[in-house]
Amino acid sequence: MTEPNQAVVDKAVHEGESMGARDLVELIERYEEGPGVDPETVEAYAAALEARDDYAFDAEDFLAHVDANTTDADWWEGGVYYEIGDGVDDRRISLFPRAWHERLGGSTDVREYVAFILDEDPDYLDDLALGGPGGGVPEKAVVEALMLVGRVDRPEANTLINEARERGDVVEDADQNPDADVYLPERRSDDMS
Repeated sequence: MTEPNQAVVDKAVHEGESMGARDLVELIERYEEGPGVDPETVEAYAAALEARDDYAFDAEDFLAHVDANTTDADWWEGGVYYEIGDGVDDRRISLFPRAWHERLGGSTDVREYVAFILDEDPDYLDDLALGGPGGGVPEKAVVEALMLVGRVDRPEANTLINEARERGDVVEDADQNPDADVYLPERRSDDMS
């Protein structure tokens, strides 16, 4: 069984009850070799969290939730975990579906992510209630996809978005806005300035 990264366990404990099951799987997926994470690794983290004296965690409930909400769907179904491995010997789960990993896996092209979300899997925005009237993708959604599918850390994801904006590959709402949308320049609404 995989030995959990103690920094990940400590971060989960620090976040406490505000960290839901999906947040915990995202945290594990960010720190493990990807794409996705082996279910045995998720089990190891659950056991490590349950063993902590300073953290109330029910590993059995958490694992049952993950198992009950895992799908083999290739495209976004929302609010679930996706099997992205090749089968029993290569079973991995991710917060993003197989199609995302196959089309974008390892890519750090921000424009490619925005176009993919808008053209190939817009249900992602609908499900997360993140879609807006301007035809963009919320920056936080692009950052999460870059982190879990593109396998970069948060600072690098933010840098990639800024660099893409500077090159003109994408445009963004005012960057001081924490909920800024990222747009393809040719699709940005005319009413935006």
